[in-house]
Amino acid sequence: MRRRWRALLALVVLAALVIVAVLELAGITALLIPRNDNLKVVAVYAAESGDSSFIRGAQMAVDRINARDGGVLGRQLDLDLVMEAGSTDGTALEAVVAKTLDLSDYIARTRNLLAVVGHEWSDTAIAASSIYNLNNILYLASHATAQSLTNHGFDTVFALQPDNSTNAQMIAKYALDQGLHRFIVLSDKSDYGKESVNFFTAAVAGAGADLVFRGFLSNGGPRSTDDLLMFILDNKTFRTADFDAIFIASSSLAGTADFIKRARVLGLAMPILGMEYIFSSAMESAVGMKGMKDVVGVSLYDAEGQSEGARVFAADFRQIFGQLPDLDAALGYDAITLLGDVSRRAGTIDPTVLADTLKVARYKDSPFVGVTGPLLFDRNGLVTDTGVYVVRHDGTGFHTVAQYQIPSTLAQVSVIDDDMDGEAGPLPAEATPAGTSLVPVSPSPASPTPASPGGALPAETMPSNNPSGTGPLRPERIDP
Repeated sequence: MRRRWRALLALVVLAALVIVAVLELAGITALLIPRNDNLKVVAVYAAESGDSSFIRGAQMAVDRINARDGGVLGRQLDLDLVMEAGSTDGTALEAVVAKTLDLSDYIARTRNLLAVVGHEWSDTAIAASSIYNLNNILYLASHATAQSLTNHGFDTVFALQPDNSTNAQMIAKYALDQGLHRFIVLSDKSDYGKESVNFFTAAVAGAGADLVFRGFLSNGGPRSTDDLLMFILDNKTFRTADFDAIFIASSSLAGTADFIKRARVLGLAMPILGMEYIFSSAMESAVGMKGMKDVVGVSLYDAEGQSEGARVFAADFRQIFGQLPDLDAALGYDAITLLGDVSRRAGTIDPTVLADTLKVARYKDSPFVGVTGPLLFDRNGLVTDTGVYVVRHDGTGFHTVAQYQIPSTLAQVSVIDDDMDGEAGPLPAEATPAGTSLVPVSPSPASPTPASPGGALPAETMPSNNPSGTGPLRPERIDP
């Protein structure tokens, strides 16, 4: 009998060791079984991001808070990393949501949890936010830009970046100001891609510009990037001289990088416009510096900012990692620094008090200012009252070319020094397709017409895009 009990006990111990090993691999043990009384911030990052600049920035902030401030309210701060699977065209949304709910439920059980930051896709951030709010956990969404993230009335959820509507309209305004008024518009079939394209299309069409072609990226699907590019280069509907720029939005950084790289190889040298994820060192690495020339994105972070905090951050980041910080790095750094600041102001780590303190900060005399500028929030938790920037690559790096303030009207956007040679003016000739005349298009004073629920523009707002000029050729969703 004793031998049986001993054998059974050995099996139990072995099973426990196996469970612990599995949890260690998943990064869960450190969350559920704290080794000390340190406060924890869980950073959720993407499996595809590799050596994430977001994590680098966040860890820099943790190290500084611990060294300079002695931690948060007298307790050292730990950054625990949890990897999530991405949302792509090839992954069913239901599966992504189910996995995210399971993952965020694990995270919600973390002992000594101060907050959660990250989740690199809007789909995963929105799903996770419901769990965090249910468990009264402070969540700073550093990457999600979907409008619906802050439309649920959650008390402890905050979006650190402007939403897709704001970003798309800013890129559209910048493009129009540069005399670009005929566009190819591309996206994957994710909610992020389609929502971004709808906002951009509505903005440029409302200003009288032309939508020459609407297509879809493959992102690893049956049709390759080269298939799409060959259609753009060789079709009977339009020529390369008939469009000034390409707008692209995708949930996949790798898919966007592949398109940009192949487009440049095949001779498409016109500006390629995108959203906030364009401003990324990972994008530069994937495409190559030469291919990134005249790639344009939007950013909460001004890499050429003149504030003392931004200069010190950029210099220190470069010294540690050998490269300048991108938007992800700045967001990681500011998310953690903001947590330390709000805890000090509130004098507590209670999530409800912290959330209330963040929301009323915009009415205080000395709000938090990070390396991305002021981080203030409206009552729904969306970032507001701060500057946002358009950045354009010159083949050596991104440079700020326009800035504006949110909330604001599009008329308040101001163009900085936009010419790569240091003089304001139109896009350089080498970035313009042969035969294209860049004529500035003045935006309509009326608000852009919103896209219909199905994504297509209302018929009355669809501009003619017939290259022959013999009649209206309405823009269509074409999937070559």
